[in-house]
Amino acid sequence: MLKVFGRQKQSRAFKEYYLEWFNTLKKNLLPLLRRSIAGESPIILSSHVEMLHQHFQSYYHALDAAATTDPTQLLSQDWRNSLEKPLLWLADLHPFLFTNLVRSFLHQQYPPETDQNNPRRHLPLPFPDRPWQVALAWSNSSDSLTACMDQIECRLRHIVATLSDRLKRAENAFMECVVGNWFQCWEEQNIAGAKEAVGADVKAHMEEVVSVVLYANRVRRSVLVDIMSATTVYQAALFLEALAQFLIDSREQDLLNAVEQCKVLPHPKHSRTSSH
Repeated sequence: MLKVFGRQKQSRAFKEYYLEWFNTLKKNLLPLLRRSIAGESPIILSSHVEMLHQHFQSYYHALDAAATTDPTQLLSQDWRNSLEKPLLWLADLHPFLFTNLVRSFLHQQYPPETDQNNPRRHLPLPFPDRPWQVALAWSNSSDSLTACMDQIECRLRHIVATLSDRLKRAENAFMECVVGNWFQCWEEQNIAGAKEAVGADVKAHMEEVVSVVLYANRVRRSVLVDIMSATTVYQAALFLEALAQFLIDSREQDLLNAVEQCKVLPHPKHSRTSSH
């Protein structure tokens, strides 16, 4: 790690931590949650829901530590694949992904049997092979849950725009300072001064980047807590199951191959063959 950052590099790369965290999610916690979803004990289910929730919370605390000790490894996550990278915002998942997932469940609501005119009335229920409490968990959700999602997303729109603008202004200020200070020292043939000035500029910029990433992580943690607080244990279980499966699928090779194939397919207007 460059000395100008004023931090010690982590002995363990965040990539290694993430892979271990991911494997625990995939091989241990998600199967455990699914077994409890299929069971009959709401107490056990609640315990496993909280375990998975805390697994995500611990991940963001680890991300905080990584940003504080070695922020450069989060700025360019070259170990992420081409499906994961577009989902990232300030070092990790965009918080709107969480609320959009909840919205997907809310849009899946099924009308009551008394609503004879609703075309969705005859659609089969989701999760038919699961206990009725689970199968009906998101059916006819309360208006308060929808209002809660509205409030979260309203707050997110403001925060996301503010943090993105803050990072953009920090990058512009850094470019202006580092080039200006280097050029002045270069004109004066002051090599030692250039190193000191540029080092100070880089350190100040990285401190601002770390501050923005830490704030973004607080937002992600807060959104998860708000969702868990607003949902029932069955809704929370299905939400966390879907979130975990989404992360797992984003690293599945078959899906990744399909994405890569779409990137290389020719545009229709370029694939026409001329007839003679």
